[in-house]
Amino acid sequence: MNAHQGAYFLSHPAHSHAVSHPTRTYSKPARTTEDLLAHLEARGLTVSNREAAAAALRQIGYFRLLIYMRPLQQLPGKTFSGGTRFEDVLTLYNFDRELRLLCLDAVERIEVALRAAIVNALSPVHGPHFHLESRHFETYERFREFMQTATSARYGAIQHYTERYNTPSLPPIWAVVEAITYGALSRLYSGLHVANRKLVAKWFGYDEKVLVSWFRSLNSLRNMCAHHNRLWNCDMRVDQPMAARAVAGEMTRTNTFYARAVAMAALLDAVEPHAEWNRKLVALVERYPGVPVAAMGFPAGWSARPLWQLSAEG
Repeated sequence: MNAHQGAYFLSHPAHSHAVSHPTRTYSKPARTTEDLLAHLEARGLTVSNREAAAAALRQIGYFRLLIYMRPLQQLPGKTFSGGTRFEDVLTLYNFDRELRLLCLDAVERIEVALRAAIVNALSPVHGPHFHLESRHFETYERFREFMQTATSARYGAIQHYTERYNTPSLPPIWAVVEAITYGALSRLYSGLHVANRKLVAKWFGYDEKVLVSWFRSLNSLRNMCAHHNRLWNCDMRVDQPMAARAVAGEMTRTNTFYARAVAMAALLDAVEPHAEWNRKLVALVERYPGVPVAAMGFPAGWSARPLWQLSAEG
C-alpha cells in the first residue's frame, strides 16, 4: 500500500456512509464471479491471480470483502488507488479475521475470570445463594432482571439441581453464573450493590466503575467478533470504555479499537499474565506491516510502551 492509500485510510474510514431516504428502486443485477472480477479490474484493481481471487470471492463473498475495498478507492467514481492489488484487500480481511479471533481469546479469559471472581468474592461472605436476595443488588429492578435471566437459563448443572432439590429455588451462584451469557454476566456485575462490586473489583485491581464500563464494552466487542463484524478501521461509539487512571494515557480515544485493546491487556495482566495476550497483539500487527492501524487508535510507537512490554516475568 502506498502513501496515498495510507492517508486515505485516515480520512475515509470504512464505516462512513451518508444517511439518505429511499427515492428509487434498487436495480443492480446479481453478477457471476467472473463478472465481479471484471468489474473490479475496470475500476483499477490489479488481479494477478484470477483463480485465487475467484476462489476468495466464492469463499468469502464480494459484499463482505467490499467493506475492505472502500478505503482503497478514490471518490468520486470508486476507482482504486494506483497499484492496488486484490491481495491488498485480502490482507486487510485476513488481518481483521485474526484480530477477531485474538479478541475472542481475550474476552473468554476475562469472562471466565469474572465468573470466578463473583463466586470467590461474594459466596464466602453472603452464602452460595446470595443472588436470591434483592438486598445484594443496587435496585430491586436489577435483582428482578437477573432473576428473570437466571430462571430461564438452560444448563446441565441447573437441570441436575432441579431434579434433586426444590429449596432454594435456584442452584448456588457458581452454577448460575456458568449458565448465563457474558452479556448477562456483565449486567449481573453492574447490577450488584456497590459494596459487592467493590469486593469483586479487588480481584481485578481496578475501580468498580471502571470495571462496569469495561465489561460492558467488551461484551459489545465480543458480539462484534462472534458475528464476524469488522474491527479494523471501525468507529466504535457504542459502549465506550472508561479511561482508568492507571492506563489513562493509553485511552485518550475511547471510540477506537485500541481503547478496548488496552482494557483487555490491562485486565489480562491482572488475572492471567501468563497468557501474554499483549505480546500476541504486538506480534499480529507486526505480521501485517502493510495494514495501517492509526485509524484504529493505535498511537505511533505504541508497541514500545510499558503496557505492551509486560510479560509473565515482568
